[in-house]
Order: sequence, then C-alpha cells, then structure tokens
Amino acid sequence: MQTEEITQLSREVIANLIRSREESEDAALFEGDDRRFHARWPFPGAIELWPKDGDGRVRWFASCGNLSYSGIGMFADRAFEPGTPVELACHFPELTVCGSAIIRHCTESPMGYIVGAEFDFGD
Repeated sequence: MQTEEITQLSREVIANLIRSREESEDAALFEGDDRRFHARWPFPGAIELWPKDGDGRVRWFASCGNLSYSGIGMFADRAFEPGTPVELACHFPELTVCGSAIIRHCTESPMGYIVGAEFDFGD
C-alpha cells in the first residue's frame, strides 16, 4: 500500500464511504434493535488499534463488523476497557482510514469480544 492511499479519518470521509455502499445494489442495513443515533452498515475490513499517544510498539488487531457515521463495531480477540482512547487504522476494500476513537463498549462472546468505538473527529 502506498502512503497516498491512506486517508485521515473525518466526517466527510466516513459519509462518502457509507454513501458509496448505500448506493450499491446489494446494500443491506444492519438489522438490530439498539440505541444508536446512526444506522450501521456491514463493512468487511481489518482494523489495527494502538493506545492513544503510544510509541507504536503495542498494537492490536480486530475485524470490522459494521460502520456508522459516528463509529465502528469490531470483533477482537482481547477485551478493551470502555472509555479507552485508541488510534486506529481501518483497512477497507475502498481505502484505508486512520484516526482516533474511544472504546464505548466491550462484550464477551463465544468467538472473542464485540467492541464498539466512537470516532473522535477532533471537534
């Protein structure tokens, strides 16, 4: 991957990414009854996470489950403490997005952990 293929996380980038999927013939909104402000869309992709302000030596991996205008749902092998700020790189088929997020929930499941993070757009 070339560095020019990496995009800084922003509201506009996420909105454009979701819109491109909404317009797809096989677009399907994530089903589920929940308290979220924005709809979630299934989004395959690999996620890398680092502690915010870390030195880069500690890194974790997750798989993207869904994406919304304000956050991301992931499947991870380890637990994360809600409220933990992280840096992340989301590797989607269309592009790689890098930025910050805050872990909002972490639930143990038979396959590991279901982790939700809210994007930190810096505003």
